[in-house]
Amino acid sequence: MYLIKKVNLKAIDPETLTIRKLSTEEDTFFVELPLDSVPDEDWQKLFREELKKTGKLVAILKNSQDSFPKFEVNYPDSLQEDIISITTNPKKLEEDIKLVMQLVEAVNNRVDKHNKEVNQENEMENLKTESNKETIREMRDSLKKNPPTL
Repeated sequence: MYLIKKVNLKAIDPETLTIRKLSTEEDTFFVELPLDSVPDEDWQKLFREELKKTGKLVAILKNSQDSFPKFEVNYPDSLQEDIISITTNPKKLEEDIKLVMQLVEAVNNRVDKHNKEVNQENEMENLKTESNKETIREMRDSLKKNPPTL
């Protein structure tokens, strides 16, 4: 097993936040929430799992050229490269952003737990390796002190 890198939302600047009107829906807007880095596939998987728990529809589609999802306009929420994209309306904007913040926090908590387990497993493996090395050293020393004879 290996460590998963945590990802966080960047500070939300209302002046630069990408908000676009969706022409197909009367009161629906597309909002892009920037992340501090591109999440790896394991982080994305955890994000999808947490999002499913909320009961909101989600589509995370992978771009054929790389492993990052791309936005599919038929679905309300998506994770694309270093952006989490949501659809919302003016009345639910803050609520939806808070939900995404909670999801990112939940994912990062799971990442912390996973990474702690990986570190513990690695530590146990290192201890086993050291113990084995010590045992081998003792066996060699024993043979040096008491070489087998016929």
